[in-house]
Amino acid sequence: MKDNTSKLGFGLRIKIILTFFVISSAIGIYMSISSYSILNKQLFYELRSKVKNSAILGSKSIDIAALKRLIFNMTDEYNYDESKAIEEGEDYLKISDQLNFIRNMEKRIIRYIYITIPTDDENTVKYVVDADVIELNKEKNSDRDINEDEISHYNSDLDISSFETLKNTIKDGKSYVDDEFIYDPVYDLNSISGYSPIYDYDGKTVLAIIGIDMADLDVRASLKKSTTSSIFVAVIALIISLVVSLILGTLFTRGIIYLDRIVRKFGEKQLDIRAEVRSKDEVGRLGISFNTMAQTIQSYSRQLEDLLTAYARFVPRDFLKFLEKDSITELKLGDQVQRDMTVLFSDIRSFTTLSESMTPKENFNFINSFLSKIGPEIRSHNGFIDKYIGDAVMALFPDKSDDAIDAGISMQLKLVEYNAQRKNSGYNPISIGVGIHSGSLMLGTVGEEERMDGTVISDVVNLSSRLEGLTKIYGVSVLISENTLEWIKNRNKYSIRFLDKVQVKGKNRSVKIYEVLNSLSEKDRKLKVGLSEYFEKGQKNYYDRNFKAAKELFEKLKNKNPDDKLYNLYIQRCEEFMKYGIPDEWDGVEVLDSK
Repeated sequence: MKDNTSKLGFGLRIKIILTFFVISSAIGIYMSISSYSILNKQLFYELRSKVKNSAILGSKSIDIAALKRLIFNMTDEYNYDESKAIEEGEDYLKISDQLNFIRNMEKRIIRYIYITIPTDDENTVKYVVDADVIELNKEKNSDRDINEDEISHYNSDLDISSFETLKNTIKDGKSYVDDEFIYDPVYDLNSISGYSPIYDYDGKTVLAIIGIDMADLDVRASLKKSTTSSIFVAVIALIISLVVSLILGTLFTRGIIYLDRIVRKFGEKQLDIRAEVRSKDEVGRLGISFNTMAQTIQSYSRQLEDLLTAYARFVPRDFLKFLEKDSITELKLGDQVQRDMTVLFSDIRSFTTLSESMTPKENFNFINSFLSKIGPEIRSHNGFIDKYIGDAVMALFPDKSDDAIDAGISMQLKLVEYNAQRKNSGYNPISIGVGIHSGSLMLGTVGEEERMDGTVISDVVNLSSRLEGLTKIYGVSVLISENTLEWIKNRNKYSIRFLDKVQVKGKNRSVKIYEVLNSLSEKDRKLKVGLSEYFEKGQKNYYDRNFKAAKELFEKLKNKNPDDKLYNLYIQRCEEFMKYGIPDEWDGVEVLDSK
């Protein structure tokens, strides 16, 4: 009888080698491809977001008066001499400098930036300003070989029959970005174009469209690095898989079963699991080889986790928690939840004036320095920052309104320390306003499949923003609504003064507003508290339409505390009612037209 033992052993070894090698190779290749795909998508989304933000920023940075004069001088027919003359004018140069300033913020990747206006032909627009024209004109005048057709002169036409994104921006009056890369065979690179409407002073009329083209240079560099790492890891994984497979072919029964169980757990994403090496034979060496491969794959997995962690900084973990998501990768468009929360808005006063004296780099350094001081105050009081809006902060407090008020007080106290540091460094102090309102809101994701964002939708958000704006009018640091006052758990903890009944812009209902005095200096707080009885009498006379008596009380209060802006407001109102009379529908509510 023929002995088939050796053939059987050889066949089993081949099966084991092939099976383990295929599984291990598939895991390595799958992880490499997945990581590459994830990184590619994330970088693409980041570039699209950067293009859109740059276009929107650019649309708000253009000198509207100069732009309107340029548009007014445009004619139906392009005339080279007339266009050249205008391109040498002050308005054209001013807007050209503004466009180049925007491009210099991302100089390496912004290829083109320009402003156009629509024409009667939906497939044609006219150039108003192109950031390259001034430089190209100089090169042409210096006898450089410049093709005149390459210069996008003022009032010249641009065929946009293939520019669907630009057409959509013109049609809808909204900012749009290309959904995919556009390949340029001349320069051998991909680019994304974004467009944003430039509005007139009324914020509604579209004057022109700003366009920005960004190249994928940063994306290429990151993908190239990722590709190199992926190939290296894949090759190492394949080599280790082959070695392990060859060794594994010599193992039998218990060793194979044990290692099979370990591999299965590893395949279930228990990446920290390792084989226990119990012997120095083939099974032991196989365990060591597997552990080496597992360490390599786990290391690469950590790199992916670090990447996801970095992206998670842009989405608060509390946001994910309320949507019952463990990771940013689980978010889907339309995820939403309704909650009762308190919303806090904070803004730096006169920031526009302050920023004009700083370079862009100084602006960013200043804002980040300031936000690094107040961010921890929000988190330490059980809140989380939903978004930054330039120098403004919007924070949510899901538990109780006391947390939001405590955070607002702490932010003002922290600002005192921050201003002391600014003074020592030779900078002027800054001030902030804090507006707080409570109510029901919807928290979720909005956008579209290629670009979405977490947001909060509610009238509560709008009103809290309006309340922050009122801090400047009433000269207070922390201002809360009646809703927030009613939600306070520990009322005795705070010194609170009723300010007014107001109807803010865009709202039909009035709201009572209050000042929180706890962030004031002890001297100022005691002064306001000491005068509160007389102030309440003055308010009572005011609401009873006894304006003469009210005015006399407010003037006495003003003499005792001339720094309190509130007394002047009531004095002015009393004088107006005494002079012009009281409207029939007046119910004590102050209707505010400004934001």
